[in-house]
Amino acid sequence: MIRFSDVRYALRLWRRHPTMIAVAGLSLGLGVGATTTMYSVVNRVAHYDLGFADEGRLVVVWRANPERGIREQPLNWLVQRALLEHGRLFESIGFFQGSAMPVTLTGTAETRRVSQVPVDVNGLSVVGVPPLLGRTFRLEDFDDVVKQKEARAIVITYDTWQRLLGGAAGVIGMSIHVDGEPRTIIGVMPRGFQLMPWVDDVAFWTANDLRKIPDAAWMIAVGRLKPGVSRETAQAETAAITRQVLESRGEKPSGITARVIPLREEYFGGPTRALSFLLGAVSFVLLIACANVANLLLAAGTARQKELALRAAAGARRGRLMQQLLTENLLLALVGCGFGLVLALWGTRLFALIVPTGFPDLLRHISLDARVLAFALGISISSSLLFGLMPALRASRVDLNDVLKEGARGSSGGRRRGRSLLLVAEVALSMVLLVGAGLMMRSFLGEQRKLPGFDTTRLLTADILLGGAKYFNKTPQDTNVVTPQVEVFYDRLLERVRALPGVTRAGIISRLPADVWTHPFTIVGRPMPEPGKESQADFNEVDAHALDTLGIRLLRGRMIQERDTASSPWVAVINKTFADRHFGGHDPLGQAIRISIGRGGEGARIEPQPRQIVGIVADVTYPSFFTETPAVVYVPFRQHLAEYAPGEDEWLHTGKVLAIRASIDPLTLVRGVQDAVAHVDRDQAARDFLTMDQRIAASPSVTNSRFIASLFSVFGTLAILLAVVGVYGVMSWVVGQRTTEFGIRMALGARAGDVVAMLLLQSLGPIAIGVLLGVAGGFGLSRALNSMFWNMTSADPVVLGGIAALMLAVALVAAWVPVHRVTRIDPQHALRQG
Repeated sequence: MIRFSDVRYALRLWRRHPTMIAVAGLSLGLGVGATTTMYSVVNRVAHYDLGFADEGRLVVVWRANPERGIREQPLNWLVQRALLEHGRLFESIGFFQGSAMPVTLTGTAETRRVSQVPVDVNGLSVVGVPPLLGRTFRLEDFDDVVKQKEARAIVITYDTWQRLLGGAAGVIGMSIHVDGEPRTIIGVMPRGFQLMPWVDDVAFWTANDLRKIPDAAWMIAVGRLKPGVSRETAQAETAAITRQVLESRGEKPSGITARVIPLREEYFGGPTRALSFLLGAVSFVLLIACANVANLLLAAGTARQKELALRAAAGARRGRLMQQLLTENLLLALVGCGFGLVLALWGTRLFALIVPTGFPDLLRHISLDARVLAFALGISISSSLLFGLMPALRASRVDLNDVLKEGARGSSGGRRRGRSLLLVAEVALSMVLLVGAGLMMRSFLGEQRKLPGFDTTRLLTADILLGGAKYFNKTPQDTNVVTPQVEVFYDRLLERVRALPGVTRAGIISRLPADVWTHPFTIVGRPMPEPGKESQADFNEVDAHALDTLGIRLLRGRMIQERDTASSPWVAVINKTFADRHFGGHDPLGQAIRISIGRGGEGARIEPQPRQIVGIVADVTYPSFFTETPAVVYVPFRQHLAEYAPGEDEWLHTGKVLAIRASIDPLTLVRGVQDAVAHVDRDQAARDFLTMDQRIAASPSVTNSRFIASLFSVFGTLAILLAVVGVYGVMSWVVGQRTTEFGIRMALGARAGDVVAMLLLQSLGPIAIGVLLGVAGGFGLSRALNSMFWNMTSADPVVLGGIAALMLAVALVAAWVPVHRVTRIDPQHALRQG
């Protein structure tokens, strides 16, 4: 039980030693603040409130085939119907697409690009959230469809209602145009509602009649289990019914099974594990802080031995002394917790600032809730008591005679060794984090120097995605048929853009470098690989001027030309990495490849004819933090499939990035390009006008790399700050407690410089050992980072050597500042005080 007298005594002691308390409180506060910040982020993700009704019964249902390496394959409508009609475990099953699709919205204040998410008739109702206004989808909505399977009715988000439609009171029944087609609003979902927390920029949901495409398997199936049903039981029933459906269709269900995963685990399992890795990294900061506090408490306990011995001799029991010391530690924990919470509040705001633009809003709104407060208080008290327990035990287990004898000899060698070991630990831990930060920053800065590998001067870019039945439509087999109007649109647009004053060149490309989308391919004349194990290459449609506009150099052969049309032999231009990786020392020119549009294996759509390689161009530099440089295939814009698989594949042809090389400030061309798009088709729009430099800087690969590097840099900065504070605090305490000893030494003839050198040499040993251990730990960390991030070296001597030198120099400076006070000691004054 805490006594008020112990608290008053502790406060009086703190007034006599403000430096020690400030250093200990600052150390603990920094450790608690950094760890609490990351815990707040993990807590936000792990306990994010989806707002779904009885969320624990919601699961994601996948088809799997381990024999063929398939872990998660979407179900189709046939299996869904069988599960609901013949199964006993699911109340309902709904489908929705796992990503948003951009569309053009008209009928509002201005034409704009927004995102929609396709669902089935149960996609919104399965999660049990009623609409704020109107209703969700019903089967009768499919009596009026567009694109052969989409209901004309849509359900919009609260934000769309307020921001785009002005919160109109008569919103239900209102008509807006999506990709040129009129759509009727039948419902508005509540504020903040999201089907997927990682896709939070959705404008509305469209409904697909999966009865018309029963074999289609491109949406995520979310089921609501009946009360009391376990995931394992549902998984077994799903696997059995899936096999029955396949057998009824004459297919062989060999190896077919199922995976049923709780919806929360599906949404947050991966991100929580990734963030927990960062929480583990920042825990090093807390360990360093605890080592600081333990070192200071050990030094303070040594200095208070006479006081405690006299109190013990006067009759104080050991338990009473322990109570006093632990009360002091508890007060210190509360101070550290308070300071740490203030830092955590700032830290969560800093985290929100460095989160990349493409990350969801849930990572930008981090709060310190009851769990976070309990976590901060828990680690503060436990760390302070745990790391203060050993010094308290030592200090309370004292003998007056031993203390008096030891007072003549000086501080105990065992206690000095204890402080040295703690100093070694904090320097080593700081080194490990600094090495991680150094490796991440070196890799990131190295990337920035190389990017993008072509000329970005005065290069304007804009995204265009054609929508509506004018450009593509659905077949009864749920494939997307593109129309000749796509080529007409882009031909007319390029003609008008190239005529704009200040434009020197212009071209179109499916995706700019740094946005990689790989497809499987085979080399004609070589053995066919097993399905799903084909080589992959980035696939990019370009017109005859795109590569020249971007400044990508031709190395051999020729570029794509205007004569490469649908009726001429199909051709391809590859990059140097493709040539080196797949042809080695052989000449790829004249060789043929066959490309599949899709993910490979089942469902891949193979191009109708092979492509002859006619040119090799230089590599561009891709952000390589997370992936190796890809092999790339550039193909003519006019040579493409007529039909594409459902989902995203038609975007290869209907969606393009417009690249414009200018002789003037490229951003001054934006209005002219917008007018050109509107002149060609007023129902379409160009968006995301950015210079190429802005585009590269905003690339997800670059921003993700910068985000991880920034976090490690913050951790490393905190680590070295704590190491400096710890070394300074301990050496300052040592100098203060050994003033009499130093006065005697100087009275006997020792020079102040000799005493300073002696103390620095004493501190150099533990610091040097800590640096060496930190280098070894940093080497291990670099191997771990190399396994997670591409293009990070396992051992970088520049980083290891530079950080070791920095740590050694900073630690010695931190030791020298308090040690230098020895030169100002007056021997006579020190002897009188002693």
